[in-house]
Order: sequence, then structure tokens, then C-alpha cells
Amino acid sequence: MLLLAFVVMCVAPLSVAAATGLADRVTGSDDVETAEGSRSPAGDGAKGAGGSGAAGDDGVEHGEETSASGTGSGGGRRSPPPTGMADVPPSSTTTTEAAPPATDGTTVPPQAPSPPPPPPTTAVIVVSPTDQVVILVNAARAAAATPCPPVTVDPRLTAAAQGHSDDMAARNYFGHTTPEGVTFDQRIKAAGYPSPGAENIAKGQRSAQQVMNDWMGSEGHRRNIENCSLTTIGVGLNSTAWTWTQNFGY
Repeated sequence: MLLLAFVVMCVAPLSVAAATGLADRVTGSDDVETAEGSRSPAGDGAKGAGGSGAAGDDGVEHGEETSASGTGSGGGRRSPPPTGMADVPPSSTTTTEAAPPATDGTTVPPQAPSPPPPPPTTAVIVVSPTDQVVILVNAARAAAATPCPPVTVDPRLTAAAQGHSDDMAARNYFGHTTPEGVTFDQRIKAAGYPSPGAENIAKGQRSAQQVMNDWMGSEGHRRNIENCSLTTIGVGLNSTAWTWTQNFGY
């Protein structure tokens, strides 16, 4: 099963993002969590195949890779053999003579030709799936009905997102709150980021394009992605369990 879930922080003024379709939690309904710890009814989306959680529609896998090529070349030159001009008295004609031999009796060897230039080289740059997600997020924000500036990657949000993806994979759970009750905003603050904003999670999608298609197809997740108040992002992926986390910050 491909699974999706999202949660958004409330700040003053309070903003709540909701999603659809994730299975009910302990209270019988999904929730949107805030920095103050309050909860309001909302839903999380789920779709795709693989992992555990609520059933949904199958997704189509897509992959992306960006590469760039560069060329380099070297070169050399051939120096002309030494020549000399002999002095002659003024006259109507001038003659050119070969350079005299070395006075010490040695012979000057001819210069070896310069080596040919090396062949061009091609460098391939591979973009990671998490970096692809950031690229796709900023493309979606630019194409939104109300275009938003691009989000920038913050290493603290990245650390929080990667830690949550790895923890969900290691302990086989799927949710914004850990089994011990640690919420997404607590995890982000523990990573050193002071202003948590929102979180999207997913499970089972095998490419950045597929997980973004699923998130953009869910109202709540899409609202987080297109929220112009959110300015930073961190993305985590555990490719063993294919657990994805997006953490956003103000």
C-alpha cells in the first residue's frame, strides 16, 4: 500500500492544513497537530502500493535523472628549429646561411613534437531522489494559482525528516507521532530548527515523481506544498522501506 499523511503547525494567526483518506487514529479520526499541542479534525491521504497502512489507489512509478556534460581539451605547439642569420656587408643582394654548429662540439637534438590534446571528458551529475523532490516542490509552488517563492533547503529540517523516515522504517510504523508520543514539531525543534511549520509523509512510492504526484493529488498535502508562508524544507527518504518525509518551516 502506498500511504500518505500530512500535518501542519498552527502559528498566530492559526493555520491548519487537512488531508484526506488515512485510516482513523485512536480518537476515531485523523488529526492536524499544532505547536501548542491541540488537535483538530482532519484527514490524511493514502494511495499507491507497498508498505503498511490504509488501502488506496495504485500509483505509477516514474524516475528522473538529470545529467550535464562538459568538455575539456589540452593543446601544445611545435617550436621551429633554430635558425640564424649571418652578417654580410652591404650589397645589392643578401644571402641566408644555416646556423653554425655548437662551439663545444655537441649536436643539438631536434625538439620532440608536443603530445596530442587529451580526448574530451563527460561529467554526469546524478540528482538524489530527495533533491528531486525539492525541485518538484518548487516547480509546483511556481505553477500554483497563487505562485509562491521557492523554498530553500535547511539542513536541520533535512536531519529531522531523514530521522523520521528511518525511524518509521526501523520500527515499522507510519504516522506523524512516534510510538512514544513525540510529535513532528518536537522532532523538528530537537533538530535545532525553532519554527516548525508542516509535515507530509508517504510510504511505498519508488520515485520522487511518484511521491509528488500522490502528494499533489491530496488536498491537504498539496496545501502544505503550496503554502507561501512556509519558506524552508527538508526531505528524508529510507529507500529500504520507501518511507518519505517532508518537513517545512516558517
